[in-house]
Amino acid sequence: MLKLTIGGILCFICAYLGIVGKQYYDRRYRYLRDYNDFLLMLSDGISYSKDRLPYICKKYVEGGKGAFCNNLKEYIELIDGGSVREEDVKKCFEYKCLKKSDKIMLRDFFVELGKFDYDTQLSKLESNRAQLSKALQQAEKDNKTTGQMLAKLGFVLGIAIMIILA
Repeated sequence: MLKLTIGGILCFICAYLGIVGKQYYDRRYRYLRDYNDFLLMLSDGISYSKDRLPYICKKYVEGGKGAFCNNLKEYIELIDGGSVREEDVKKCFEYKCLKKSDKIMLRDFFVELGKFDYDTQLSKLESNRAQLSKALQQAEKDNKTTGQMLAKLGFVLGIAIMIILA
């Protein structure tokens, strides 16, 4: 009976760890997808509406939720405070589920945001969207393959441990 109880607990722990691994990939994908949505809104706001940057950011944050919106709120506070330093922007977009390359991409974009003329800003925006497109495709692939594999592997490993102990 004790072996069965220990096996059940270990099965639960392995399944839980697999689910946590899947959530990591899912969160990264959702974060990058939200960032992509923001870039689309920013592109439209700058190109067609001729809105100012703080207004576009605040408008996006009003309608959204999630980790990216929370980080964008911190960025808006930096803009309102008047000091947009690279270190501060880096702190704004620190998210545990992002890869180092994703964090660098975010930091570089938001440090440069609003510092160039109209045409240069649009070209940088398009360049960033192309870079994000690649990262988003990779994140979606990782989420579907590795994330699902981790969840299934955790469950199967837990069952295997339970069978071995029984």
